[in-house]
Amino acid sequence: MQFTEKIYGYPWQGNGNNCNTYLYAGKKNILIDPGHIHNEFRTNCLEVLLAAMAADGFTPENIDLILCTHSHPDHCEAAALLQEKYSLSMAMHQNEEAHMEKLSRYFESMTGVRTQLPPINIYLQEGELDLGMDNTEQIQALLTPGHSPGSLSFYIPGEKALVTGDAVFHGSIGRTDFPDGSLQTLGESVNKLAALPDVEWLLPGHMQPVRGKKNVENNFRMIKQMFF
Repeated sequence: MQFTEKIYGYPWQGNGNNCNTYLYAGKKNILIDPGHIHNEFRTNCLEVLLAAMAADGFTPENIDLILCTHSHPDHCEAAALLQEKYSLSMAMHQNEEAHMEKLSRYFESMTGVRTQLPPINIYLQEGELDLGMDNTEQIQALLTPGHSPGSLSFYIPGEKALVTGDAVFHGSIGRTDFPDGSLQTLGESVNKLAALPDVEWLLPGHMQPVRGKKNVENNFRMIKQMFF
């Protein structure tokens, strides 16, 4: 599903939990948050994603890099299979590395299932990503912890789009009751994102996108009133 000239979105529409996935199609094709391999209903989430991407003309062989907003399995588990099968690299903030292992043990204690963990090939820091793109094709990484310690959001100024992972949703925020979560820290991250000057697409990790600058501004205003 094409949202802007260079951004495709694949909102999760099946049963059970899985994240929304986004694809930036520029001089390099960047896959953001590939989601689960299988979720709690044993739905093959990755197969669903790859079929939707294929309908838009993209295959894993077309992908240059995977970016993950954070290390929770509903956002990054499928990266492990894509790394193994297609030799793709995955980038994430270094603060997520220990958290990934901790959350894997946490979820295993609740479900009895051990999550496949993707190795982080590239450690991201806040700032513009060095992807070999010219000034017309920038992706800015913003450190937005609270839901997890190294959560990142990705601002794509050329498309006026903001990918927020589980920091901000349509009318809500990510949960902070997992290990390493902090509501106060998430509030600071929400303020940081709300201060971005020109966002016409808010692309969250779950639920529907928010389209239109005024709607994005109103969404941030409502969230800050409700939660902070």
